[in-house]
Amino acid sequence: MLERLDFAVGSLADFTELRRRFSALPMAPKIMPSRDTGVDISSPGRKSLTLLVGEETAGVMYATEAHLMPGFGAPPHHQPTEEELWYIVDGELDVRVGTQATTVRAGAFAYIPRNTTHTFKNNRTAPARLLAWDSPAGHERAFEEMGRKAAQGIVEFPALRSMFANYGVMIHADPAQVAPNDHLTETRAQSLAAGVRTRDDFLLYREALARLPKLPSLLPSRDSAPDLSWSGTDLRLLLGSEQSAGQFNVADILLAPGNDLPTHRHELSEQCVYILGGRLDLTVGDKTQQVGAGAFAFIPRDTRLTIANRSEEPAHFVLWNTPGGQEPVYALLHKRRNWNALTDADRALLGACDFILG
Repeated sequence: MLERLDFAVGSLADFTELRRRFSALPMAPKIMPSRDTGVDISSPGRKSLTLLVGEETAGVMYATEAHLMPGFGAPPHHQPTEEELWYIVDGELDVRVGTQATTVRAGAFAYIPRNTTHTFKNNRTAPARLLAWDSPAGHERAFEEMGRKAAQGIVEFPALRSMFANYGVMIHADPAQVAPNDHLTETRAQSLAAGVRTRDDFLLYREALARLPKLPSLLPSRDSAPDLSWSGTDLRLLLGSEQSAGQFNVADILLAPGNDLPTHRHELSEQCVYILGGRLDLTVGDKTQQVGAGAFAFIPRDTRLTIANRSEEPAHFVLWNTPGGQEPVYALLHKRRNWNALTDADRALLGACDFILG
């Protein structure tokens, strides 16, 4: 059973201390068949249950699947100390990320670096489903307090501004307010030639990534993302490491029947899997479970992961790593087109890039 830290946040200094305490906790692998066992962080207009909280990830991230009712929205705001990522699972939302405003539908993705304005609203007549995750963790505590405020009759965002500020969420008093990194929305990511052959090369590649700016991104669908597919695996790179300064790598994957992402582990990053459709056999550590749409898995570093489609239909899922840096792996598989075509040298290269088979 999940044990939560008993720690009240009444100031930004408290929030910083909460995150410090998160960082001292161990990580534990998990498979969730659905969000139903998550922590309820709902408030009026938003039915939200967590997939991850800070206590489970040593504070690396929190994640939630939220059902947003018609008329619900979040006012323009930004966070100076965390990144936020969205995947639209179902429905439509009117959103703004940095200087870009548009309507997004199922399959859209957004990357919102710290100090970037973002807002959304469901202006339709049906609920929308949003997969969201933040790094570092702690954002979930703000939503829990928002629920407690709602029980007291405090539900309007202007009245919640000071409370959210305690959690590092800055709600804009003026909709025209500009956050420090909004101007980066139209900036193109630099392209780094990885040139990775050894683990030392890979570490240098990650160091180079960390020196890049974090650039906001808003993709309308997987079709607008780079195609790094190989046989049986249709992989679109929603977020590359070069755009997130190496913090994240996010892939939208369609896995054909009879195919798999073979057993592997990472020594230097955590992984998360969210199932959008179909059925998959997930093995996380020594636990195997068949799961369907809405299931989620968290895989800490040094934990083995196998993703297998033993059904007769394609399976659709989002896979993300933090830190990122998996592009050399995907590029090699895209080039070879098939796992069976990998040479011994190729397998050694995968290991050097922290994709350790077996």
